[in-house]
Amino acid sequence: MKLIICEKPSLAMNVVKAIGNMNRNDGYFENSNYIVTFAIGHLLALQDIDDYFGREKSKWNLEELPFIPKEFKFKVKEDPGLKKQFKIIKSLIKRSDVEEIINCGDADREGEVIINNIIYSIFHSENINKKITRLWLPEQTTNTIRKQLNDCKDISNTKNLYYEGLARTYIDWLFGINLTRYTTIQTTSLFPVGRVLIPIVRYIYDRDMSIKNFKPVDYYVISTTIQKDGKEIKLNFKDLKFEDTSEITKVKAEDIISTLESKKVIVDNIIIKDSIKKRPKLFSLDTLQNYLFKKNGFSLADTLNYVQSLYEKGYVTYPRTNTEYLAENEKDKIKEILKKLNDDDLVFFDRKSIFDDSKIESHSALTITTNIPDDFSSENENITYNTILNRFKSVFCKNDAIIQEVQVRLKLGEYDTNLMGNSVKQDGYLKYEPIKDNILPDFIENEEFIPKMNLNINTTQAPKKVTEAELNSYLKNPFKKNDMSEEEEYKALLEGIEIGTVATRPGIIENAIKYEYIIKKRNSLSITNKGIFCIENLDKLHIDMSVSKTVEISKSLKNIYKDALSVEQLVFNVSKQLEQYIDKEQKLDIFQVEKEIIGKCPKCGKNIVENEKSFYCEDYKNCNFSIWKNNKFFDSIGLKKITKANMKSCLKNGYFEAKNLTSKSGKKYDAKLVMEVTDKYVNWKMEFNK
Repeated sequence: MKLIICEKPSLAMNVVKAIGNMNRNDGYFENSNYIVTFAIGHLLALQDIDDYFGREKSKWNLEELPFIPKEFKFKVKEDPGLKKQFKIIKSLIKRSDVEEIINCGDADREGEVIINNIIYSIFHSENINKKITRLWLPEQTTNTIRKQLNDCKDISNTKNLYYEGLARTYIDWLFGINLTRYTTIQTTSLFPVGRVLIPIVRYIYDRDMSIKNFKPVDYYVISTTIQKDGKEIKLNFKDLKFEDTSEITKVKAEDIISTLESKKVIVDNIIIKDSIKKRPKLFSLDTLQNYLFKKNGFSLADTLNYVQSLYEKGYVTYPRTNTEYLAENEKDKIKEILKKLNDDDLVFFDRKSIFDDSKIESHSALTITTNIPDDFSSENENITYNTILNRFKSVFCKNDAIIQEVQVRLKLGEYDTNLMGNSVKQDGYLKYEPIKDNILPDFIENEEFIPKMNLNINTTQAPKKVTEAELNSYLKNPFKKNDMSEEEEYKALLEGIEIGTVATRPGIIENAIKYEYIIKKRNSLSITNKGIFCIENLDKLHIDMSVSKTVEISKSLKNIYKDALSVEQLVFNVSKQLEQYIDKEQKLDIFQVEKEIIGKCPKCGKNIVENEKSFYCEDYKNCNFSIWKNNKFFDSIGLKKITKANMKSCLKNGYFEAKNLTSKSGKKYDAKLVMEVTDKYVNWKMEFNK
């Protein structure tokens, strides 16, 4: 009998369907050959400091830091459902008829660690030693699951992946537990510190400080326009821009204008050529996230959720991938997908630009599978799937995309400039991923125009706010240069020159928002006062959580994967760093939280303020007025949560206008939500416009 332990229930259900004819039991499925059970994500967590001392939760103590366990220990999380499932898995592992245990965690480091930790923990406590193999699923289609079940490898084949994942877990615990306690004790406010979290916050801090300290400079520029076919066209002559607005510069610029006004703009040369537009690469997770952020405004976390759902339904391959290439042994699989699509415009290409093992670490690029969906859970899931599908079609489109490029060179006296235009001459793959034309008017060589010239004062612009897509690209390679070749980029990636992983970055960015270090407004990220306080006090404490230090650890983790470094050596190195960072004599200012006043409390008249989950009275020790942002009533009418604007309206007018609510029958409607304050509760009444 073989016992398959899946990472989550949804994966278990896909495995059960692939095997077929299995009986359902409490927490597992079984037939004559297989038992399929499941974890529920991280059943086990590293013990806390209090656990090592065998005591109840206690006040954080500076004298206990840095705390370095002699042996890292895991425990079942404090949740009745998780404890019950762990007990079920233990009983199944102990069964005498179970001869082989199959790790069916997600096909990544995290999946390796989650399931192996459960198995090894039970082996150790029950003195068991059975065969362990690995079921590796690059996609969750029925055919792939059946095929991979017949090709399970001994767990020793992925031991280095496990050691790397385990080391990452240990290191993040050491930094997080020790430095979070240290900074929190010193400032008397909770200040989470993490190996990847802080470089993210610092990047946004540095940008916002450069914006804050930016000193705009005025400068003169001679603007030049011409009229062509009834349209005004602006020309940019690079040498007609000046560095300042001094009187000397002004006189110089006015002299140039008076000289040039008597001349004409002449079309000096026209070059028209057709070129084949380079095909895009298949998507990695980060390139898909950036694409959907720019095109559809999806957050990194949202895209990951949509594509993870598609993966679990068997529609796309494993999403947490950092490469844009396919493995060379996947050629037959791609031929099957192309056959399934049955599109005469698509053809199989055997090219190094598509299949290249040297650019793959664990997982290939994101593609669709042979499972073609009929329907989707949401419109955004539909958009995500079709984006991956269209990219696949673009790569394997039979015909090239041909672009007609037009370059018009114009002269004005001794000055010249170029106008660039392009248009699609042959769609090719662009039928799947269209681009906008930039069509120039029909200029003729030696054509002349009378220029309209003005002396304007322009101002240098401050740097722009950080966007999620920009941050995502930075974290992928913080040392990337503009002239870096693709070969150099992949070499850096495989060496571990990155901050976080493609799988963890969205969650850590969300954590930075949750911890109130940064805020997200529309498509940009900004530092908060708490974020500024955190970064500047880490500097005062001489705690080096810089990009260089984080990348150094990432490279060490890759060396564990390559069997060039042991887990114990990396833990020792980090322990020494922590001993240097924690200075018990160093004192810091107490962090003062400044909360925005939302309005006046309808019960006591004091200020209403906001936290992550609710709006409440600042005198909460004496006044019980509070409103949860999310509650069952709001959910029942299709309102995600009450916003700050809603709350301000309630405190001022006693109600707020709610739009696009959903009735039980699915109809959309608008209503006025009236707040009724009682001694104990806040009730809501709905009123409708007649």
